[in-house]
Amino acid sequence: MVAAMQARLASSAPAVAALALAGVLLAPGVSFAAPAGVEGTVSDARDRPIAGAAISLRSVRGGVAQVRSGSEGAFRFPAQRPGMFYTLSVDAPGYRPVQYDGFRLESGRIRRIDVRLKRPGDRDVVVLLSRDPFPFEDLLRGLLTTLDAPVRTYDLDADPHPEEVVRRVRDEHPNLILGAGYKTARLVRREIREIPAILTLLGDPRRRDLEAVNLSYINTNPPPEDLVRRIRAFLPEARTLGLVYDAHDSTLVARDIGRAARRAGLGIVMRPVYSTHGLEPALDSLEGRIDVLAVPFDPITVEPQAIDTVTGWALRRRIPLAAPGPEWVRRGALFSYGATPETIGHDLAYLARQILFADRQPSDAPFRAPAAPFLALNETTALALGVTVPPGLQVDATY
Repeated sequence: MVAAMQARLASSAPAVAALALAGVLLAPGVSFAAPAGVEGTVSDARDRPIAGAAISLRSVRGGVAQVRSGSEGAFRFPAQRPGMFYTLSVDAPGYRPVQYDGFRLESGRIRRIDVRLKRPGDRDVVVLLSRDPFPFEDLLRGLLTTLDAPVRTYDLDADPHPEEVVRRVRDEHPNLILGAGYKTARLVRREIREIPAILTLLGDPRRRDLEAVNLSYINTNPPPEDLVRRIRAFLPEARTLGLVYDAHDSTLVARDIGRAARRAGLGIVMRPVYSTHGLEPALDSLEGRIDVLAVPFDPITVEPQAIDTVTGWALRRRIPLAAPGPEWVRRGALFSYGATPETIGHDLAYLARQILFADRQPSDAPFRAPAAPFLALNETTALALGVTVPPGLQVDATY
């Protein structure tokens, strides 16, 4: 009888084992991580591939894998353990070595790291971009058409790991970083200490903790005295200026414009708004109280809906409108007084050359006004309002 029981148990053992394994696989909280990997390319400052570079991948537990880049500069580390932190080191004869510390691999995913090596004496500029609060395409076009140096660009909005992108840039030690957007500014401020950087398209950087000795900022708005001077030139009889602005971002800009207006003998009525939906009521509250209306370049007024709302209101009330850019003038504003994102890109290129080749530093001028305000004029609006264009005025564009 004992022998029969043993035989039955032996015959059922595979089934018991299978059930036990299924229970493990189906049990809550139990999982088996898929392998991770790292791949990328190695290139020089002008984006030419470097073959034969030595690449090492070291985990925090001490394991090391080593490969060399292929003829097109490519390398790959498959089947790495996920959930751990790694360091990637890259070296090639005649180039400065680079090491990327502390990145984490995720289960079943390939982490791409494109490596840039520099020779001693190479000039290398990195451009970091994010669309908060302004689009950057026009800025980038203006920069790339006027900067004669190798440039790499990174769209931080498009990368799932923007913090690691900025850390990798830091570890490569470029000569200069140029950037746009609040996300870019915050990451550069936090991660980069020694590399010079010039940042812009931020609204008003004074409202945030962004100052550092290696950072400089190009403001999106020109000095308020420039706006008041334009108003006085076009509208010498004006007595009161109305100002509509972003209540979150432009409070200091509005304060500075108010001070400049009062010094020039202009009264000012300010209307902060929190969204484009608040523009119409704010404008209606100015009716009968102002002789000229102005808006700064900020996150609310950059919206197409804001342009249509403000210019339409000014045209219906026959109020001269001083606007931040030529697109406003094309739609009916009297004149523009600010710099366009493309001309700010030209300013970035100029300051980049000063740092790269003339030993200037960001600390020489932490906050800079745009160097080239763009004056556009709507001749049809001027005629309808009876405004005389000052003689000898250099106008960049007319509509």
